[in-house]
Amino acid sequence: MFALMTRVIILSDILNLGLPVGQEAYIIAHNRRVDVAYQYLIRIPAIQKEFWVVENDIKPLTEADTVKDYSCEVEEVLIDVALQTKQFNIIKRLKDDNKADR
Repeated sequence: MFALMTRVIILSDILNLGLPVGQEAYIIAHNRRVDVAYQYLIRIPAIQKEFWVVENDIKPLTEADTVKDYSCEVEEVLIDVALQTKQFNIIKRLKDDNKADR
């Protein structure tokens, strides 16, 4: 059972509700009734909507997931700046860092 205001990512749309798969959401309510399929009410800030979902459709976001997303965004911005300023040594350095991480 997830706690309220837990950040989650939408993995699938088992019940064909039109969920935006891959988007971040927050758990804003929990349905305690056993006879109802929908267990969690989630809020998706990107589209300003709420959906009732089953537990299999969502996965909690860990801090490592968000750090990985932010580092990818930073790399994209650095590459854009390097291309605009024609400083290709920045791109080369990023490639070398990625090879060293693997």
